[in-house]
Amino acid sequence: MTNSETRLLAEWTADMKLDDVPTDVVQQAKACILDSIGCMIAGAATPPCLTVLDVLGQHGPGTIVVPGTGRTLSLLGAAYMNAQAANALDFDDSFRSGAPSHPGATVVPPALALGQHRAMDGVDFLRAVIIGYEVSLRIGRAVQPSPERKQQVYGFSTWQIFGAAAAASSALGLSAEKVVNALGLAAVHAPVPSLRKLGTGEPRPYPWIKNTYGAASEAGLLAALLAGEGYIGSRSIFEGEHGFWIMSGSDRYYPKLMVQGLGRDWLLRDVGFKHYGCCRWTHTMLDALRDCAGKVKAEDIRSVEVHCFKELAQLSGDAPTSIIDAQFHAPHLAALELLGRSPAQGLLEADLLDPQVGALRDSVVLHHDPAADEPYYRHGVLPVRVVLRTRNGGEFAASCENPTGSTAAGGYARGALEAKFVRLASGALGEQRATACTAAVNEIENRSLPSITPLFA
Repeated sequence: MTNSETRLLAEWTADMKLDDVPTDVVQQAKACILDSIGCMIAGAATPPCLTVLDVLGQHGPGTIVVPGTGRTLSLLGAAYMNAQAANALDFDDSFRSGAPSHPGATVVPPALALGQHRAMDGVDFLRAVIIGYEVSLRIGRAVQPSPERKQQVYGFSTWQIFGAAAAASSALGLSAEKVVNALGLAAVHAPVPSLRKLGTGEPRPYPWIKNTYGAASEAGLLAALLAGEGYIGSRSIFEGEHGFWIMSGSDRYYPKLMVQGLGRDWLLRDVGFKHYGCCRWTHTMLDALRDCAGKVKAEDIRSVEVHCFKELAQLSGDAPTSIIDAQFHAPHLAALELLGRSPAQGLLEADLLDPQVGALRDSVVLHHDPAADEPYYRHGVLPVRVVLRTRNGGEFAASCENPTGSTAAGGYARGALEAKFVRLASGALGEQRATACTAAVNEIENRSLPSITPLFA
């Protein structure tokens, strides 16, 4: 077999050792694990995830813990459920540097499921997670469509499936030859890039499956399990004019981005954490409004203008009827921020019908600024300018293009991340057990998965 990109990625997946990883990258991986589990715990309590849990539970409870629920599922069922739960509140980690995505939702769940199934030690679990992130993000960068094509066909889980397959392959200890097959099998199990259809131009309520991370997580894990048993897949899935890039709906492919700096330039460093529990497109708007909120009382606001890129400008329409709707309704989110009920604390059903929220929500108008599209599509920034006008003629304005928690905005302090975890997990676990979880993950390389799992069960 030639040294194709597929082969080089597979060899690195099979051979990488945790000792080869810089300390700061290991610490970042721990932060990603903690954040993902916190999002799973809180997300599992949402109606869509409770439905998934009940349906999967009808076909056997299994032995793999669903964090925060006190319930268990089969290996594949847990990978599906936990991936959906991780993304349910749109609070999970994000990446913008060339491959916009929520990588943790398709890396941590399959690694966590296999880690429990195989009673893995923390070193092997950490290694699997790091490999999953690096492989996922590298493939994502290499197959990103052009800005023009992205406005027609777009999706994250389509290529994030490889993060699941790589993490599972590492956890299973597959040889390079078998990892090659796992990647080939994952490609033909990949979900279609569906984001342009879901929730755009359709009446609310917003579809409950926003990103098909459950399917990607489960199918990526299945691909590795099959490859481990000798199942054959394509051995050159990324190469050529019929490679995965065209299969996924993209119009271009940069193979060097998959392997350039592999094992030296760690993309995990650029993973950011979300300060607000809602669509990331709204985050710079919320940051800008936060800057204005301290200067004016909510009851004095006459109008709010948001000048923004196309993606954000589309997040409006009828009033939200569910938490999922609210995650993608910019005027509702703006009203909450201005009323001191920031989406940083999570979204509440009670706010959906609150007349004070509704009145302020109706005063928010989104304006598409074509000049903001170029930096968004080409550079991944989220440029927004907000203007608040008061009833007595006052005006307050603020701008922002890199959201709180992103690496471009200085990252997210570890203390803030741990506080976010405790906030998300305490409802199900209690504050004491949630705090114990943070300590356990912080020293996970010295622990085993069986010693940690009871803390978040």
